Amino acid sequence: MKRKFYFVLSFILVLALSSVSFAHPGKLDSKGGHTDKETGEYHYHKGPNALQSLEILRNKVYKAKIERVVDGDTAIVSFIFDDGSKYLKERVRFLGVNTPETVHPNKPVEFYGKEASNFTKSQLTDQIVWLQTDVEVKDRYGRMLAYVWLREPSEKDFDNEDSIREYMFNAKLLLDGYAQLMTIQPNSRYSNLFVYFQREAREAKKGLWGKDPE
Repeated sequence: MKRKFYFVLSFILVLALSSVSFAHPGKLDSKGGHTDKETGEYHYHKGPNALQSLEILRNKVYKAKIERVVDGDTAIVSFIFDDGSKYLKERVRFLGVNTPETVHPNKPVEFYGKEASNFTKSQLTDQIVWLQTDVEVKDRYGRMLAYVWLREPSEKDFDNEDSIREYMFNAKLLLDGYAQLMTIQPNSRYSNLFVYFQREAREAKKGLWGKDPE
């Protein structure tokens, strides 16, 4: 009986492995990766850069390419590895800000939503960015949470208001009036500064602060 059970189990495993190979064809090269025939993207299956071994950690910075902007505060990115290869990996929600909805399945397009979405698309589409995590790396929807830097930040940049104003996209959304402050604890590294940025935009009547909803 046991021998029959193990035989059936082995047969199932062989079928499962065959299905995986068929679903994702392509031989691995010496680096443990290959180019996907459908997408043309190079990615890893083995080694330190393999997709399954990439663990997003708190308070770290990851280099990435913006593949698609979803709306004003959300984008899909592919991580860029040390050798330049990349793999489509994460939907990223920008930390500390909230732009008006444009793609919510249960809500209409909100006031100033299109403007915010178009601004993010114009600034980030196809751009290389650096994603800085805070205490929580993902939200309840499984999205990566990050501050988006337009150049690689140094340790000094993290505490430099001028650098944050100029090179952090989350800050730009607030300063130009495309977003409102939204702090969800414990992700509050820049919350005090963001409060000031929003007040500055509101007093200057920038973006959504300068127009009345119709």
